[in-house]
Order: sequence, then structure tokens, then C-alpha cells
Amino acid sequence: MQNIYTIAPDRLFLAVLARGLLDRAEGDPLRLARMTVLLPTRRAARALREAFLRLSGDEGGSGAPLLLPRLRPIGDLDSDEIALGAAEGAHDPTLAIPPAIPELRRRLLLTQLVLRWGEESGNPLLPGQAAALANALARLLDAAAIDGADFSRLRELAPDDLAEHWQTVLKFLDILPTTWPAVLAAEGALDPAERRNLLLRRQARLWREAPPRDPVIAAGLVGGFPALDELLGVVSWL
Repeated sequence: MQNIYTIAPDRLFLAVLARGLLDRAEGDPLRLARMTVLLPTRRAARALREAFLRLSGDEGGSGAPLLLPRLRPIGDLDSDEIALGAAEGAHDPTLAIPPAIPELRRRLLLTQLVLRWGEESGNPLLPGQAAALANALARLLDAAAIDGADFSRLRELAPDDLAEHWQTVLKFLDILPTTWPAVLAAEGALDPAERRNLLLRRQARLWREAPPRDPVIAAGLVGGFPALDELLGVVSWL
């Protein structure tokens, strides 16, 4: 049976969540510490930690509980904590996932590709123009990864008889499926959004095949992209 709970919109979400988790632990600090809470961002994780501290103080404690649940932000593209440390195969080398390419490095490499494209197409660009286009490409890469889009199908967007400027745009975007993957491979890295997708899907598979013994709670996550939807679907049945 799916385990889905709601909190009334007129209540303080994180305060109610913290109270509910404390009640579920039934006074056992180790039971609370074994819980895993998935949250949208690092900011949400900090806020939930503060909610626990406030509850501890309100109940006559020191305001500093010794043990808290494992709080895992999974919405931040640069978060290494997305890999949730599941014991079941988490250290299997066949499951190793390359690191995310640093954002500054990614922008630099994309800028170099754009400059090269401009020269080869007979439309040389100034460095500032190339950097702006590289930023747009980076945003497009992340958006496509989040939505599960396939860059190899770019040419299906516009037939050959469309205006010349559309063909120029398509040739420019062709950098992404034809050139960028080799650049990433040489760097030994992945785009941040693609890495997040792989981590979320790996965790979903691990939990589907070997459900964790301790509670996993996804809080404040509404899905919205396929990899997260898959993980939330698995969590709802744990």
C-alpha cells in the first residue's frame, strides 16, 4: 500500500514534519537517527534541522538533540549528497558514476566550442558573444536532462526547407549531440543534471531491489521530472 501523507496548508510544514517524526520515533533517539528524510534543497534541510532544535528546546531540553535523521537534499544540482549511501551495492564499482563537471569549467569548454563553431561557419564571434551563447547552451543542457529530451532528434524540429536562419540555429545546436559528449568523456565528468538523474535512478533501483529496513520519508518534493518521479514512486511503496 502506498504511504502518502499531507500537511494542511495553514500549518507550519517543517514544524509539523519534525513533530511527526519525533512521535514516530517514540522517544528512541536511535530510531530517529536511522530515518532518512529526502528534501528539495540544502536550505530545506537546514530549516528542518532548526525545527528539531526548536522542538527540543520547547520540550525542556537543551535545544540541541544529539541525533537527527539523515537529511538528504536531492534538488540541488551540485549536491553530492544525492547519493544516499544505500548499503546494498552502493560501493559496487559497476555502479560508479563520474563527478559533475565544475560549472566554471563547463562554461569555459562550451565557450571554446562556440568560438570554434563561429570560425568554422564563417561567423566569427567575439569572446563575450561566445560566452553568452555558452551560458545558454549550459541552461539548455540542464533543461534537456531534467526533461529527458534527446538531442539526437534535434533535426526533427525543423525540416530542411525552413528558412536559412533556422538551419543555422540547428547547426549551432548540433554542438550538443555531436561534440559535447566527447568533451565530457575527455574530462571524465557528466553534466550536473544528467548526473543527478543517474544518481536518482540508481537509488530508485537499489531501493526497489532491496528495500531499506529503516524509514525513508520524502518531504516537500512534488516531482516534476522523470528521474525524481521514479524515485518518489519507489519511496511511496516502502
